[in-house]
Amino acid sequence: MRKTSLVAGAAALLLVLSGCGGNDSADGGNGNGGNGSGDAGAVGQLFSDAGQLADTASQNTSDKKSAKFDMVMKMGQQQITYDGEGEFTAEPKVKMTMDMGGQKVETIMIGQTMYMQMGQGGQYMKMDVGELTGQQGGAQAAEMNDPTKLLEFAKKAGEITDSEETTVEGQQATHYTIDLDFAKMADEMGALTGAAGEQLKGVDANVPMEVWLNSEDLPIKMTMDMSELMKQAMEQAGGGANQMAAGGMTMEMNYRDWGTPVNIEEPPADQVQDAPAGLPN
Repeated sequence: MRKTSLVAGAAALLLVLSGCGGNDSADGGNGNGGNGSGDAGAVGQLFSDAGQLADTASQNTSDKKSAKFDMVMKMGQQQITYDGEGEFTAEPKVKMTMDMGGQKVETIMIGQTMYMQMGQGGQYMKMDVGELTGQQGGAQAAEMNDPTKLLEFAKKAGEITDSEETTVEGQQATHYTIDLDFAKMADEMGALTGAAGEQLKGVDANVPMEVWLNSEDLPIKMTMDMSELMKQAMEQAGGGANQMAAGGMTMEMNYRDWGTPVNIEEPPADQVQDAPAGLPN
């Protein structure tokens, strides 16, 4: 097993877990703007305030606890796809299969412990998430299995700029366009990605985010475009806009089957080996 590749995959995984959404299958809507009228917790309401949207969707997500999902992450010319299922409780659990450059990687994440298997039938490498990105970043990455953590970005730094009624794969949904002010979430994003917050505080960028909520105000699709953020961060670091930054960086996720039970367990002990000490973060 190529341990360096596994660690690179783990780093990409942690970044993906910061937020996601699926391929756009939304049809055109009626273009109605959010009016924010009535009770912020009403089912199927059209929100105008990002904080109200985040609070309601997060509560409904926490009530359902589990879902299945698929993800797409694009970094420059590279694309990584995932599909899996998760349980979003005090100790989040996720099981997913990643396609990274044609190589299949299975990942099981239970709380702060990650197991990665490259190729079918191989050993799982066991890693502590905190040792990969630092204790604070590791804890946040583990929490990011839960879509409510991405909604916290919207609550803290988001402004709804547009909304419309639409459909996503046959489901009625409300599509929200949200601008995230990166300056208001630099520390959290830096900790999540393993970068020091100080390195990112000079970046002056809005991060476009889109959220689709179904008739129960549950997230069924989320996207984030970090292209401008990445470009500015590279330029600020003195590296210019390298190939990956020039190609952009986007994350997408689809959620489905909310409330469906999932079965996520640690691999058998005889199929697990500890990650060697000293692996790069």
